[in-house]
Amino acid sequence: MSLPHSLVTDLQAAGYYPQLAGSMLVESLFDEEVVSHLVHMDTHVDLDSIHRHVTAFIVTPTRLLLTHVDDEPDYAPGQRPRGMTSTEDIPLERLRTVLIGRTYENPAQFRPGDRPVEVSMTLGWGSVRRIEAFPETCGDPDCEGDHGYGGSLYSEDVTLRVSAQAEGQKAVDQAEEFALRLRRAVFEARRQAVR
Repeated sequence: MSLPHSLVTDLQAAGYYPQLAGSMLVESLFDEEVVSHLVHMDTHVDLDSIHRHVTAFIVTPTRLLLTHVDDEPDYAPGQRPRGMTSTEDIPLERLRTVLIGRTYENPAQFRPGDRPVEVSMTLGWGSVRRIEAFPETCGDPDCEGDHGYGGSLYSEDVTLRVSAQAEGQKAVDQAEEFALRLRRAVFEARRQAVR
């Protein structure tokens, strides 16, 4: 099976082991059609190292595929870096959250069709949960009693942020289009599941 030309082009444009990422996708597709895709490259700079990470998001008629390719952490100086891959496959109807956030440059002058300058997408399907805890208080500033802890539990499996300032307006537009197509695919899958 071959990947759509636009997906191959986006993997090559990311410039981070495109053949490796493409091979992981091909073995995970099981001959399903690629309905939509988004390739996102991330670079993290620490005091003593640079870590690269590419994620390919693929929507098929039944699933969301996520393929990650990372540099192996903590490889020895002078040694060639090794690439680590992981591929996850989530049935569309299992996606609980497709949260799309948008930032607009001049909201007072907003007109339908104006493009956001930043798009964020948070996907949740229950694989990863984040807990934010905090000490409870009673409101009395002089109280020294223990009132226990409160908090919130968040399902947040993948979060992506694309900014026109960092990646360009075209990347923001692609991320928004992908997020909207994914949201529609999830809606349709849920509707089919209840029939």
